[in-house]
Amino acid sequence: MTKANTGELEPQAAAREEIRSYAVGFIASLLLTGGAFAAALSDLSSTWKIVLICVAALVQVIVHLRNFLHLSFSGEQSREDLLLVLFSVCLLAIMAGGTWYIMSDLGGRMHEGAGGDASHSMPAS
Repeated sequence: MTKANTGELEPQAAAREEIRSYAVGFIASLLLTGGAFAAALSDLSSTWKIVLICVAALVQVIVHLRNFLHLSFSGEQSREDLLLVLFSVCLLAIMAGGTWYIMSDLGGRMHEGAGGDASHSMPAS
């Protein structure tokens, strides 16, 4: 499977392993997506639906990181891969948190001047 004295994989074996990784990731993604839809359409309570969908989403993120992006947290590049994931999560948290803050502040400002009665906001004719 490896070339003598190089430690490099043979091209055919590497291609076979990569295709296998993509196929496993694709099938796992399909199953997780189907599971999330099944949970949403089931007769479970809303709390359980949300929990199941969130768990499926987190597992799907891990499947994508592992099978499609080939990130591994064991081996030579584990530190760099971990820093990449942590930096990406930090950026996403800043963007999502900032968006939530701005939108909630704008919503509060829009509803701040509204009185209880709609007749006060319209001029009398």
